[in-house]
Amino acid sequence: MVSQYDVFYVIAIKGRVKPIDIVITLQKPKKEYQNIFNNIIELEKIGYVKRDAYIEIVNNERSKKLFQLISFCIRNSINYNLLFKATMLNFIKEASQKEFFTIKDIKIHPKTFQFYTTLLSKYGFLLITSRKPLKCKLLRHHFLIDLLVFFNRKITFYNPKHHSFIRELKKELQKYRRNIKIHYTVLQNIEHKEEINFIYTSLHLEGNPLTLPETQKLIEKDIIPENHKLFHVQEVINYKKSIDLMIENAKNKVLLDLDLILQYHSIAMNHIHGAGELRKQNVRIQFNPEFKTSDWHLILVKLNALLKQYSEFKAKKSDINKIIEFASFFHNEFQRIHPFIDGNSRISRLLLLYIIRSYDIPALDLPLGYFDLYLDLTKRSAKRDDKSFQYLIEEIILMNLKKINSNTT
Repeated sequence: MVSQYDVFYVIAIKGRVKPIDIVITLQKPKKEYQNIFNNIIELEKIGYVKRDAYIEIVNNERSKKLFQLISFCIRNSINYNLLFKATMLNFIKEASQKEFFTIKDIKIHPKTFQFYTTLLSKYGFLLITSRKPLKCKLLRHHFLIDLLVFFNRKITFYNPKHHSFIRELKKELQKYRRNIKIHYTVLQNIEHKEEINFIYTSLHLEGNPLTLPETQKLIEKDIIPENHKLFHVQEVINYKKSIDLMIENAKNKVLLDLDLILQYHSIAMNHIHGAGELRKQNVRIQFNPEFKTSDWHLILVKLNALLKQYSEFKAKKSDINKIIEFASFFHNEFQRIHPFIDGNSRISRLLLLYIIRSYDIPALDLPLGYFDLYLDLTKRSAKRDDKSFQYLIEEIILMNLKKINSNTT
């Protein structure tokens, strides 16, 4: 059934409309007209819309905020009607108070608990650390905070602590290696979806305006989205090519060197001048003067030093703990060298995955719930903290593995 939020969003994006326009836009049968009209009356009562011969949005802070929340959900393929339910909002509020929670911490029916945790995990907002007993961690993200504030839920998010997930990672990696022998085709399909998710999230962090559904259609069906600049469409296409090459090279254990890094950048940034070339000027991170990048004269020296460390690391036998520790360090060091005029962060993430995947650890996604923490430890950071970043990458890889394994059982 059409909800108030569905009707509100159509009015917001269409401007001045009549009820029948909403019916047509939502592709509903005419018998839905009365329900849609009733929703318009309710929206008018609570001050979101006004009516004369047409219906339009009331321009105030509440309506602006609601539009932003719904738009975020649509952009990220999230069902806002489920997320905006009172029981779900109460669940998120309770879950936010304790870093790791179980059903004992939230008074709710077991089936509802399982449904909500599964849904939030699917959307990338929740990490399920164990199934028996079901233990979870809600991820701190500005959207969840804004959501609870908007719906008048007082929020007291837990203070996160450092946690190593190496033991859990080893167990999940063993499961994955058993599963791949039995469910190879299933896992390949999962990886394809994860690759699209990563391309979307990685470029979204850099300001690309394509939504997740638009990115999926562009990659899977070659459907070019309307109302976007060719530059942004090309950004997605080019990054897909570079990620494909990264996946293939990691699978074949191709060693990383400067030429390969330049090739990744050349492919990913083919839509700009200077693709595949080291910068010859100094740059700063916008809005963060604390993030120091290398003087351009020192770029080649620092890259060669970093690649020497990579060669020395590859010559040693390393366990999963050391692999993640080095990959995290490599990402942070590369991002701070900042060798290119543009595209440094997306290449940093590509190289992080490249190192991890070259050891047959199938990480290929940056879940939505980790966006804020990832940015706070990278481009938004005032101080470099490799240890905290390592713990974050451990958690992200664990979430990747759990998602993959849960789809084969």
